[in-house]
Amino acid sequence: MKGSHQPDQSVVSRIEDANDTELFFPKTHPRPGLKIRTKLLLLVLSLLAIPWMGYNSVRTMERFLLEGQMEALKLTSEGIASLLKDQDDLFSSQGGVPEFLIPFEPLPIALGEAIPFESSLNEWAAGLEDLRPYTGNQFFECESSYEPNSFSVRYAAGIHNSDFYFLFLITDDISIFRDPERLSLDHNDQLRLTIERNDNSILRVLFTAAEIGRMSIYEMKDDWRYTTTGQAIRESVADVSPTERGYGIKIKAPREFIGNARRITFDVIDVDDSVSRRIDSIISTSPEPAAYAVGNVRLISPELDRLIEPLYLSASQITIWDRDFQLRAERGTIIPDDYRSYLASDTNSSGWAGAVQKIRMVADRILRSPLIDPDEYPEESSREDQRLLSEIFETGTSMAERRRYGSAKIIAAGHPVWNQDEVVASVVIKQSGNRILSLQTDTLRQFILLFLGVFLFLAMTILLFAQRLAYRVTRLQRETERAATPEGRLRRTYIGKGTRAADEIGDLSRSISQMLQNLGQYTSYLERLPNTLAHEMHNPLNVVNSSLENLERSHRELISNEYLSRARNGIVRLRNIITSLTEAANLKEGLENEKEQIELFDLVSLAKGCVEGYKSIHPKFRILCEAPSKSILVDGSPDHIAQMLDKLVDNAVAFGQFGGDIIIRISRNDQTAILSVLNWGSTLPKDIVNRLFEPMVSSSKDASRSHLGLGLYIVRIIVEFHGGTVRAMNRGNTEGVEVQVTLPLTGRSD
Repeated sequence: MKGSHQPDQSVVSRIEDANDTELFFPKTHPRPGLKIRTKLLLLVLSLLAIPWMGYNSVRTMERFLLEGQMEALKLTSEGIASLLKDQDDLFSSQGGVPEFLIPFEPLPIALGEAIPFESSLNEWAAGLEDLRPYTGNQFFECESSYEPNSFSVRYAAGIHNSDFYFLFLITDDISIFRDPERLSLDHNDQLRLTIERNDNSILRVLFTAAEIGRMSIYEMKDDWRYTTTGQAIRESVADVSPTERGYGIKIKAPREFIGNARRITFDVIDVDDSVSRRIDSIISTSPEPAAYAVGNVRLISPELDRLIEPLYLSASQITIWDRDFQLRAERGTIIPDDYRSYLASDTNSSGWAGAVQKIRMVADRILRSPLIDPDEYPEESSREDQRLLSEIFETGTSMAERRRYGSAKIIAAGHPVWNQDEVVASVVIKQSGNRILSLQTDTLRQFILLFLGVFLFLAMTILLFAQRLAYRVTRLQRETERAATPEGRLRRTYIGKGTRAADEIGDLSRSISQMLQNLGQYTSYLERLPNTLAHEMHNPLNVVNSSLENLERSHRELISNEYLSRARNGIVRLRNIITSLTEAANLKEGLENEKEQIELFDLVSLAKGCVEGYKSIHPKFRILCEAPSKSILVDGSPDHIAQMLDKLVDNAVAFGQFGGDIIIRISRNDQTAILSVLNWGSTLPKDIVNRLFEPMVSSSKDASRSHLGLGLYIVRIIVEFHGGTVRAMNRGNTEGVEVQVTLPLTGRSD
């Protein structure tokens, strides 16, 4: 029969080894680290190094491609210059037709009818059709501090019969008119006109006003401060009118007033401080105001223009300039041919086509595509062109340079045109460097998109795998945690899911399931052990006890024998030990069976009744009960609460000072009832304070006392069954221990 209760020795050995390991190696916290999903995600992100290296490799090719393109343009400009060599008639002043220099189209425009001078600004603007802005683009330049919102100019010009019509709409946040008290005329908002005639004479004309209305027109000296004669010009008329954002100027001048000008420039002067009257900004048509006193007009040579007309270079502009920095011929544009179709593409498409178009545009922005922003491809770049021309005219050699406007790359190359031993002109070719690089960008885009597709596929696959893996590990963890209670009692002896998988996690699940089965066998053995011991030990104890009684009856002189008394005390202690073991082992099962028998009882009355019994059992201790007069109702098992109180009082008597006080104190708060047992005596050792309510833990060092450490363990089981908590602490002001039990109050306790 004994053999039937013995577990597998290998299981017992493994469990004992585990218990020993826990004793000598306390539970440790996991070190900080990354989860499986995070590690796999980092692995996926590391794949981005592949396109990054490819991207850098492709970008290093740009320099070599641009250098090759630069040399090709130099050779082309040299070839065109060779065709124009020793043809002085192409660059004579008589061979040029002057045009006002404005973006895209020449001014002035031919008017179908005259515009009445007294008409409003809107009627003038309608008659002159399109107003062109002075914004720094092309040959219109302004200072670096230029702010369009506070100062800008729109300009239009027309001609009808023998009269010119000029309209300036000026945005100016502060308008300052002429101060009549001042002699100098350079202290207010004004319009300046500079004309260089074919005989190299220069005419400087000032348009100024002291108030809204007609403007005064004067011929000025070089410094623009004083007039040459002091007399106003009467042949032309001008008027200034206010607008919502500034003012407008209308000018009507006869054709003879402009004459056959080689160069012409308008300067709009802005003064914002009425006290200092210092000039803040100047918007001018001069390409290089610091180097040239007047601005440019085109002096197009028809013969020269026809000569370069057959020449065509993709995304290129060919210009020819004379020594006076006058533009004599121009052909082509630096905007790539396929760029206009790209800009005209339907970006508002719906469905799959729209999605593809948007993805393409995003890819172009990421890859710095040469086809992005039309504003980054200037039709003209006068300042850079003038600088390049100056170097060519000074050195007489071909020059080339790279320019950048935002993301747009432009290659400019020039070569001098010789006539005998003199440089008379220069050929300048500008070409978009992005045109050559567009093929590279397309290849790079296809590579990136292909890699992104593969990357997204791998990323989704790995992330789904990581999610599945993490789910299985988390489920195994959850199943393992649910298999046992926090106190270590097994709820189940198997893992319900994942044990049929063929991978390593399946192996781990089966191993844990086998371990739980072994632990279940050992736990079952431990649970049956107290009853088995009680059953097996009662028979020999009864034999020993009956033998001692027979021996006393047969030999009366042994009744007071010391050794016989020790034997009887030993039997009593053994019976108490067996009783404690069986009581702890059967208590949980008994409580589970009594869940349906919970009743409402008065904790105060129960405690007072128990105290009266304790006084008779322990007459040498003063046992007191401190409780309120009002009832405290608790849902539970009064018998087990009384059993709990018995254990607490027994513990207080066993470890309290002989003849001392033992206090049972009852109180309540809003949610719980508090039952405390206090004694005077020894304090709790620090090494067992946190383990006092675990089984087989005792602070007793007296071998004559039979303490297995199960009394307070039974207290914890009863308290937890009632949904409460228990703790033990040393009393602060005196020697002794306080054990405090909290029990939840029923809703009916009020």
